[in-house]
Amino acid sequence: MDDAYSSMLSDFSLETTAQGAEHFQMLSDVPEGTQVKVAFLGNETFDQRLSAIEVLCASRVCPMPIISARRLESAWVLDSYLTQAKQVGQIESIFLVGGDPSTPQGVFADSLDVINSNILDRFDIKTVGIAGYPEGHPRIHTEVLWACLKRKVDELSSRGFSVEITTQLSFDAERVIFWVEQIRSEGIHVPIRIGIPSPSTVKGLLKFAGQCRVGTSLRLLRQYGWQVTSLLGNVGPADFLEAFREGVQDRDLGDVRLHVFPMGDLSTVMLWMKGVATQPCE
Repeated sequence: MDDAYSSMLSDFSLETTAQGAEHFQMLSDVPEGTQVKVAFLGNETFDQRLSAIEVLCASRVCPMPIISARRLESAWVLDSYLTQAKQVGQIESIFLVGGDPSTPQGVFADSLDVINSNILDRFDIKTVGIAGYPEGHPRIHTEVLWACLKRKVDELSSRGFSVEITTQLSFDAERVIFWVEQIRSEGIHVPIRIGIPSPSTVKGLLKFAGQCRVGTSLRLLRQYGWQVTSLLGNVGPADFLEAFREGVQDRDLGDVRLHVFPMGDLSTVMLWMKGVATQPCE
């Protein structure tokens, strides 16, 4: 297996809701030190998120709280959350997103506002993750996405943070590769994690994609090379990964890893990841 591809598979990250963090307690298959993003959902409380961070630390993985800028009611709320997260989990990394609400619930209109508030500077945070959109965003023009990405990387780097980009849920391997090449051509050489779903039902995948504001359909999945027949069938990213592996041969894309969105039982997801990591290439 290609060294770069093997490294990409071995150093993957995961994601969980606050309520789903308890599953990591009951499972020993998740490698120690695995980065696990903790979602910032509107139907979960700060206490639930803090409890999740504590559980994940006890499970010997590394929680990375997601901060949803437009869901924060005030700067004090952000300060309080980070203070308590450091107390219960000694977190060293966070992930910034604008968030689902179109209207801010407080003083932060987007993740850049959080960065420029100087609040993050007061905590011993080493890495700040930001979102990337290889397949676009339904509400933001591509030119704006690029400009904001560069500004966030520049602002965070100038403040001494390490930066990591994690993409939205991705389906088109060719488009993702082209996007990563664009990132590198702009002189941005931070680690990039490619967001993929674990195997699931087609219906479940399309529903999750909609929740992530990623437009897709049966027709588009087939167009991207995913083996799907109907909404009642099952689907996984094996073809995406193979297309990505073939596409990156003889290309130097730098530090590229995977971010897996678990679609179902965590033990099943980990069993699948073990199979992918040990599967020989043609």
